Amino acid sequence: MKAQVRSSVVALAVATAATMGWVNLATAAGNNNAPPPGAILDLAGQAVPHGAPVTYTVDFTAALANTSLSLAFREDPAFFSVTDITLTDLTHPGGNLVLNGDFSLGPIGSQTPVDWTYQNTFGAAASGVVAGPGGCGGGISGNCWFDGSVQAYDEISQTIATTIGDLYQVTFAATDNGPLTTYSALSTNGNTTGTGGNGIDILVYAQAAPPNLNAPEPSTWAMMVLGFAGMGFVAYRKAKRARALAA
Repeated sequence: MKAQVRSSVVALAVATAATMGWVNLATAAGNNNAPPPGAILDLAGQAVPHGAPVTYTVDFTAALANTSLSLAFREDPAFFSVTDITLTDLTHPGGNLVLNGDFSLGPIGSQTPVDWTYQNTFGAAASGVVAGPGGCGGGISGNCWFDGSVQAYDEISQTIATTIGDLYQVTFAATDNGPLTTYSALSTNGNTTGTGGNGIDILVYAQAAPPNLNAPEPSTWAMMVLGFAGMGFVAYRKAKRARALAA
């Protein structure tokens, strides 16, 4: 009897969640997840480079004494090779402020390069690692960040001291070893779960902290589950009372 009651409560909770559209929050890892908002550079719509790396540049005015420089990546069918990440103060020139921007400090095969932090909220497959010489393609002779995050974004970040009001410039070099020709923030060909998608993009952020890749926190999931169960139990009690009155 207890097992039957528990099953009824769970079924009612799931039905309630589905009715209110909350089941969609249970997003599987790599399910055509959009990039975080707030990028200062989004390559969507531009041509994807193949062969020799192409250098990308974006400027911003610092609003913080400490700026989190973050790069987010998605490449459904293949892989990027990214290197030579720089941040320079154009107002008061003084060299590259990024540490280990060419990934020469490795460690090779690691998802946490020296001086960088890494985030892969959705656990997307084929997410980035440091690749060594010969593993980067595009004629890159040294190390690189080698990233093919599938159907969701991963990112690398580091926090850098900046002068409020100064103009800064971010640069990085990237090449791609796959078939796609145009950057796209989302997969638009109907494949939203695997390497057959056509989502491919690189974004740059300069803000107070690394951008949230938008997965619910574990505590949020726990509260949601408890809420669903509670609503299901209330519905179950109402149904039970109705049956008793009818009898």
